[in-house]
Amino acid sequence: MGQYGNQPDFGTRAQNITPIGYNPASGEKLNSAALYIGTGGILVCNVVGGNTDGNDTTVFYNIPDGTFFPVIVNYVFKGNGGDISTTCSDIVALY
Repeated sequence: MGQYGNQPDFGTRAQNITPIGYNPASGEKLNSAALYIGTGGILVCNVVGGNTDGNDTTVFYNIPDGTFFPVIVNYVFKGNGGDISTTCSDIVALY
């Protein structure tokens, strides 16, 4: 994301995305994108900095509709490889 003058950061590029399978090799890397969540719910993703527990996925619960989600991610997954699935939709990656 870039800056416009002395204003806060603004997205200068956007891409509609669809969650991929659990394996990052099966989908497109988002290359450090913030997210807009059109329809909220559960989000399973790979956060750029990783997790302190060494897990490849992070699960965020109860994301409301129409949320600018300021976590920088590389992947949005369909699920965590277990019993948790992404229920968010209408997701836009912002750069």
